[in-house]
Amino acid sequence: MIGLAGLCISASLAQPVVVAPRWQVNFPAAANGQVGESTAVAMSGDAMMVVVVAAGADAQNPKLLLGSRPLPVKLIGNDPVSRLAFIKVDGEVMPKALEWVLEVGASANATLQSLEAAGPVKCRTTGWVKQVGGKILPLALLRVNFSLAVPPPGTPLVDAAGRVVGIVFQSAGSGTTGYAIPAEAVHRVWQDLANGGPLSRGWLGLALRAESQTPQIIRVLPDSPAAAAGIRANDVLVSIGSRQITEYADAANAFFYLTPGRPVRVKLVRDVEPLEFTLTPAKPRS
Repeated sequence: MIGLAGLCISASLAQPVVVAPRWQVNFPAAANGQVGESTAVAMSGDAMMVVVVAAGADAQNPKLLLGSRPLPVKLIGNDPVSRLAFIKVDGEVMPKALEWVLEVGASANATLQSLEAAGPVKCRTTGWVKQVGGKILPLALLRVNFSLAVPPPGTPLVDAAGRVVGIVFQSAGSGTTGYAIPAEAVHRVWQDLANGGPLSRGWLGLALRAESQTPQIIRVLPDSPAAAAGIRANDVLVSIGSRQITEYADAANAFFYLTPGRPVRVKLVRDVEPLEFTLTPAKPRS
């Protein structure tokens, strides 16, 4: 995977209101790594916040600042795959929770605003990024064009209703283009970490070839949910749940969201015949 202000807005984004300094989290460098910094965004009304941990930073020792004021904080959990971490403010000062969308949907190509310390800045999402430098990502990110410099990791991106669509992941490397983690990925990681984590992706027992032009199954692992359902090698995936599959990267992204024990509809084509199965993902094998 690529390495990688506590604000409130009014109902109308025409006149947003800054109600607090930036909630900033600093992470020390891990062994042979580097320090990291992220804006923290409130998830709910119980002081829970999400941050992005930079590659090489030590996620276990967050330091929380509200403006320049240090606050006590507790790490709830972190996921090294998505680089998301969840923290809880341990004090009298509570962050104001923002509303989150459940899924990005049409906002994958939409005009949004990033909530930055100096105030909202216009930006636009321009679709999904599935691979960088020829390397397929474990989950698809949003490509975002900012009107100014790319803001710090963790900065929330909101739609016209003030709902968080995603949070900044990192710069794309040059100019004013960056990548953002979609809201549904934040929800998926939090689902497991809130229950004691770590993130446990559901396992179907399907093997695909990354370099193939089509999402064709090359192997169905024995004693797997896919084998029990009758899925076969050479079947071609069409969709997993609500996610359409046109290439290997789409399948990798869909696998990220699978939850053990939660049934999912899988559509595929065998020769020319469309088929549909309901599979219950299992916990991944060690």
